[in-house]
Amino acid sequence: TAQVLHRRSKSLTMAEETKSQDVELQGVVAAKSEASSPKTPSKGKRSLRSASHSCGKVLGLLACLYVFMLALDLMGVSFKALGGKGAGQLFSITDNPIAGLMVGVLATVLVQSSSTSTSIVVGLVGADQLSVHNAIPIIMGANIGTSVTNTLVSMGHAGERLELERAFAGATVHDMFNMLSVAVLLPIEVFVWAITGIGGPIYWVSLVLAEFIMGGSSSDATFTSPTKAIVDPLAKAIMDKNTKVINALSVGMPEALTPTVSVSCTSVDCSQYFCVGDYMADVWRHVNKAAYTELPRCSDYLGAADLCPGSTCLLGADGFYEDYVLHGDILDSGLLHNLGDVAGGIVGLVLSLLLLCGSLFCLVKLLHSLVMGPAKRMILKATHMNDYLAMALGAVLTILVQSSSVVTSALTPLCGVGVLPVYKMLPLTLGANIGTTFTSILAALAVFKPSTIQVAMCHLCFNIMGILIWFPIPAMRRVVVNAACLLGLYASFWRLVPLLYILVMFLAVPAVALGISLLFGISLAAGVVVLFLTLTALGTFLVWWNKGGCYKVLSKKQRESRDEQKTELEEPVEKEVEPREETGTVEV
Repeated sequence: TAQVLHRRSKSLTMAEETKSQDVELQGVVAAKSEASSPKTPSKGKRSLRSASHSCGKVLGLLACLYVFMLALDLMGVSFKALGGKGAGQLFSITDNPIAGLMVGVLATVLVQSSSTSTSIVVGLVGADQLSVHNAIPIIMGANIGTSVTNTLVSMGHAGERLELERAFAGATVHDMFNMLSVAVLLPIEVFVWAITGIGGPIYWVSLVLAEFIMGGSSSDATFTSPTKAIVDPLAKAIMDKNTKVINALSVGMPEALTPTVSVSCTSVDCSQYFCVGDYMADVWRHVNKAAYTELPRCSDYLGAADLCPGSTCLLGADGFYEDYVLHGDILDSGLLHNLGDVAGGIVGLVLSLLLLCGSLFCLVKLLHSLVMGPAKRMILKATHMNDYLAMALGAVLTILVQSSSVVTSALTPLCGVGVLPVYKMLPLTLGANIGTTFTSILAALAVFKPSTIQVAMCHLCFNIMGILIWFPIPAMRRVVVNAACLLGLYASFWRLVPLLYILVMFLAVPAVALGISLLFGISLAAGVVVLFLTLTALGTFLVWWNKGGCYKVLSKKQRESRDEQKTELEEPVEKEVEPREETGTVEV
């Protein structure tokens, strides 16, 4: 018993010595680690550093947005310089609905601004150069043409498949809504017009609204976009345009008239005179005020004061039109002005594309950084707002910016990085469509004639009717969203799909349709034959596509695998792992 007790006491003593040694060793290790490791910054310093980083990123984001809007402005001016004269001359061939629709698409693509196209249409209607009935298809085409800008922006995400799919789908939501609305409303408008001989639903609703508005008083309505006020000084220093040259081309040359009494003039050609209306005179003054003021008046040489009742009678107007309209420069100031329209437009277009790509790259990187973590949760909560509230937000933003292209192009990168879902992009886009009508309404109020008010209301009515057809009912809404998502799916597998889509839908199809419609005016038989062959080819393609041709482009297996990849990559924010709270234990 004594031996057993001795052994037990010896074991306890050894255990106590080992425990004390372990405690001393832990203390030494802790002291060394405290001495060797830097002091952890306090919570206040960490929050200050995080706030400064966030502020820097926000400032960088604002700078990227400024360069982005500058690039869009320069791109619009470049397109006007390169294709503005052609766009202005297009407005003279709008005698049938198909031609008018395609003219609206092509003209808006060329000038890169539906606001410019619709303002020209309002001016032509106010000058009695275009009827309200013929203006309606042009307005519809302008709605389609304006969506090419955000489609171009979506191509900036071509480096990553999933981002390109989401960005291209978000951009083409605009296209799908506009094209489907035209496909429904234009045939109804033409059919009712053929029965009544006056106009269709859009015409009559806009007529009622115009009569109601005309009960007010005339006033000049102007509104300066704050973003334009910020971007314009630098943009104008690089290149500035004179859109009145385009307007003058759209009005055309005044008719030459012969005096009933022969008068001999030595310094001026008195063999013909021209009656220039108020709208045309105002446009010509903006083209070149000094040259217009020097044009001789009929009253000074012909002696008759009533040759042009309600208009200005001028001599030598054909020379003014030839020198300052047909051969006049659209670029009238800026660093690139001396290069001329063609060279200046090309240089400006290359510069704008470089700025657009660079700003978009930095914008996407900063968005990726900012939308992670709590910021992502806040933005996603904001995107969960009511659809109609989102539509109102899109309209207000477009009214402030005065450009639906800028708003939708700024939202497209958000779709690409996954912050803005495609289904939420639709109401914001529809709101932008409503907001862009504000420009044409202002242009109409400035003229304040019944016809101009009515054509501005046509623009508004077309967008509202399209929204009533495709948005309130979920099944109809899914048609628009699913069509855009399908295009995004093809783009994720074939990176050239966005470029081919732009070339086909915004250039080739409008040009072919316009050519066929003009062919009917030249030869009815040739027009019928070409139209029959075109419809046969299109019908054959659609039958082949629906019979399984679509799976030859993209197989069922590829579609299913892509859906699985998207499900794995697109993790909802609610399932993100929350950061663990700090505890006293340390995992090794």
